[in-house]
Amino acid sequence: MTRGSDNTPFFVLGAARSGTTMLRLMLNRHSRLAIPFESQFLRQIFAEIPSDRPLEAYEADRMADLVIGEKNFRTWHLDTARVRQELVRLAPSPLAVLVDALFRMEIAESGKPRWGDKTPNYYVCWQQLMGLFPGSKLVHIIRDGRDVSGSLEKVGWHGPTGYHRACYWQQRVEMAHAAASELGPGRNLIIRYEDLVLETRATLGAVCDFLGETFESKMLDFFEDAGEHISDIDGDVHGKLERAPRPEDVGRWRREMSLVRQIQFEAIAGDSLRAMSYPCLFSHPAAPLSPLYRWSGEPFEQA
Repeated sequence: MTRGSDNTPFFVLGAARSGTTMLRLMLNRHSRLAIPFESQFLRQIFAEIPSDRPLEAYEADRMADLVIGEKNFRTWHLDTARVRQELVRLAPSPLAVLVDALFRMEIAESGKPRWGDKTPNYYVCWQQLMGLFPGSKLVHIIRDGRDVSGSLEKVGWHGPTGYHRACYWQQRVEMAHAAASELGPGRNLIIRYEDLVLETRATLGAVCDFLGETFESKMLDFFEDAGEHISDIDGDVHGKLERAPRPEDVGRWRREMSLVRQIQFEAIAGDSLRAMSYPCLFSHPAAPLSPLYRWSGEPFEQA
């Protein structure tokens, strides 16, 4: 397949506060790529709507209920009646056709041929996503868990204690490595937030190569119109995205995290830190990439 000719979907995953929104804004500047606001509704759809056969009209109608009923749907730009009408019109069709139609309706005004999705909660259903769209790709962005923990604490997400936040981050890293082991390098890419900040052009170039797209320099200026593409549904939590990345955005834990908290975090998630080549207080051999996967299968829900 020639570069810039693949229109299959792609998905951006990562722990909350790991740079997923920044990466979405960067990719959205590409002339071929469009990533709407977080969809969120695919988890509910996978739980209720069959994906192994064409859907009947009543099932497509129920799918419309799930889409429209998701609170994040208000960040999209689709008329509810049009969503229902189009999904029912397409029946009988496989679920993938209906999901693709939803995203293509949402990105239609952009004039771009390829859509992606950035919804961190889809870590719990990444296998279903990959099965729904054969040939689709996953891009994971991982940030040093100590910085993630500090940022999560400030916004009050994912647990009341450092223990909860360390477990949450470690689980997300393990899920990314499980996907790498199962999908292989052709469909799975892991990048680090720190590299995206400090070596932006090279890292974005690697993402474009992975997606089969040509790098476009305007992606580096994502912050110029970031305000138009950030949802207010989670409150004011993306203030840094309206400026260029800075070196001081990396390694904040060195300045802000007490030694006791560093030790506590490493005691829980040290293997994951070392597997991602993050510096640790204690020297242990880095865990190999794929055996790091120890996830039990139960999602760690936000407290």
